[in-house]
Amino acid sequence: MSKAAPDKLRRDALGILTAAVAAQLAVSAAQQGLPALGPILASTFNLTTAGVGLLLGTISLGTATAVIFWGKLADRINDRLVAVLGLLGTATCFAVAAFFETSEVAHFAIIFAGIMMAAPTVAMTKGLARNFVHLGNIGFALSTRQAAVPVGGVIGGLVLTGIAVSYGLSAALYALAALIVIGGLFVIFAPAGIPEPPRMSTENLPPVNWKRLAPILIAAAFFCLTQLGIVALLTLYLSSSRGWSPTHAGQLYALMMACVIPLRIRLGVISDRYPDKRVNFQIVIALLGAVLLLLCAVLEQYAIVVPLLFLAGITAMGWNGLLFTTAVVAVPSQRVGYTQGVLHSFIFAAGGLSPIIMSRIVQSFSWQAAWTVMAICSVMAAVSLRRFDASPATIEEIA
Repeated sequence: MSKAAPDKLRRDALGILTAAVAAQLAVSAAQQGLPALGPILASTFNLTTAGVGLLLGTISLGTATAVIFWGKLADRINDRLVAVLGLLGTATCFAVAAFFETSEVAHFAIIFAGIMMAAPTVAMTKGLARNFVHLGNIGFALSTRQAAVPVGGVIGGLVLTGIAVSYGLSAALYALAALIVIGGLFVIFAPAGIPEPPRMSTENLPPVNWKRLAPILIAAAFFCLTQLGIVALLTLYLSSSRGWSPTHAGQLYALMMACVIPLRIRLGVISDRYPDKRVNFQIVIALLGAVLLLLCAVLEQYAIVVPLLFLAGITAMGWNGLLFTTAVVAVPSQRVGYTQGVLHSFIFAAGGLSPIIMSRIVQSFSWQAAWTVMAICSVMAAVSLRRFDASPATIEEIA
């Protein structure tokens, strides 16, 4: 192979990573941006804290119901086509929601957007795994892609909130739809990269060791119960319990997301240097998050709870890229789409239930009770990870 060949593979891989980041950023502007609009959603739709939690949770549950289907489809047809279909479908849903705004149609359109936005995440994971595993930078690639999630939060906390405060919720939804279309264009014009291997019939596909993956799936669910509990309710907490304005609450939300971006990328780089330590890094993240949340519960009456919750939110989002990388390298490449679909199903189901459960705990008991429950979930993620067999699959198994 000539020197130009590996250089081209590297350039193509970076081009695909750019497209994956653009797609994830666009989707995450919705997934992470809508919680930043919590107070505005409450006033526009006349919802209580529990009502906002139910709306946000239903969106994630919609994603959870569809993500396995999208994963299987990515294994059977071109994964880039799956990503484009999902992005354009999501943009259409938000445009419809913006047009009808306060009606029931808007509610259903936003919920259906959750079904469509599952496609690009799982499809682009498969493409990244195929193009980066041979370069030895799979942790960097997946963590960089996942760093786009908090970038979406920054956009939601600053740009979308600013648009919604100044021009109304419909304007923010139209802007969100436009951003998602741009993400779709990045995917369409990305380099081809390494061709997909010949598709195998269903009966000839290599098996998945679900017993081995079970601790990862369970840990992901517990991680998301904690992460989405903080993310979905932070602006509501600052507004209702601390008297912050929606604009200031959105700004702190955006700052928290901005701090997560370098954390995720750095953890991905470190995990490529020490791949056998990926699970240990996740356990440390889980336990640190639990300590911070317990401190929030104990010190709720004091002003220090805001910076503590800020740090807990950053910590609670650090696991994401590491866990995806751990799952990808543990399965054959022909099953990446399906297994990532199952993994994302656990993630989105837990992410959907979290704001519903945590908002109910707040209304029925207190914010301290919610912080305590989130801390327990974080500890349970660490306990589950301790049971995972961290020995990686061989290159032949995953390539």
